[in-house]
Amino acid sequence: MANENTKKQTKKIKGPSQTAPAGYKGKNQAFLDAEYLSARYKKSSIEDVISVGMIITNPAHEELDRFYSTVQLKPGHKIPPLIAELTGLTTEDLEFAPAYEDVMTELIKLIKKYQVGKICVWGGDKNSFQRDFESRVLEKPLKRSVGKFISTIENIQKEVSYDITGGLDANLSLADMKTICGLGGHVEHNALSDAEDMLECIRIIENDAMIYDGVKAAEYKKFRGEYVKNRSFDDEEVDNEFIINSALGEQFFEELVSKGFETNPKTKAFMDDLKFLLGNGNVYMGTFSEMMEGRND
Repeated sequence: MANENTKKQTKKIKGPSQTAPAGYKGKNQAFLDAEYLSARYKKSSIEDVISVGMIITNPAHEELDRFYSTVQLKPGHKIPPLIAELTGLTTEDLEFAPAYEDVMTELIKLIKKYQVGKICVWGGDKNSFQRDFESRVLEKPLKRSVGKFISTIENIQKEVSYDITGGLDANLSLADMKTICGLGGHVEHNALSDAEDMLECIRIIENDAMIYDGVKAAEYKKFRGEYVKNRSFDDEEVDNEFIINSALGEQFFEELVSKGFETNPKTKAFMDDLKFLLGNGNVYMGTFSEMMEGRND
């Protein structure tokens, strides 16, 4: 039996355990994002992959290669206006796009070439890929390869979210994560750009270079969610008939302020509704990104 002092010592690297350079046995990784046609179609739901972006890195997250392609729509499927607005892709754009089989063949070649050990995604891409895959009829060799490709995909959202929020939030969106990292809260809904953003956030997190405190961000996000849920009045055109001039109401509002009730999301929502009804204007809470970019703790 080896002496305790001779046992191999390991040092945990700071950063998300799912994505830290030594967190996956030192293997290359890929960061993947995709856009989808998610809609109802002939009494069933469809989820077609319409574009894919992927960046391959070494264990230190230095880029080795990248890939982007749109994907041809299935016969009879069309891009609805909302998807077109989000992604910038139209039915006409995808009419002569590369076939799904060709796109997946190229992705699989890259994964094999660089011996990628894990394909990182943010959110539900693995499930969406799987549903699209199951709806297609593929030749057996490609079917096996695509199945293995999908099995290599791992959603890192929960692990990384927990890591940077001290366990308070498991569901930071990519926009939330970009905001906390100081990259702004805008998500382009372009598969390659979103993959780039995910990778850049991981690099920032691993270097402990986040602009905003993740724990405070999670606390605010929770506060804001409860607050917004409890707000009732905020539109002067719609709710104008409810506005009154009341000295008693003003007195009651000041009493609530003196009690410090603005620190609770439910009572703050009530107070802001009351303020609106008394004709003192609307309180705009702001989006998560707007709030975080307005303060640097």
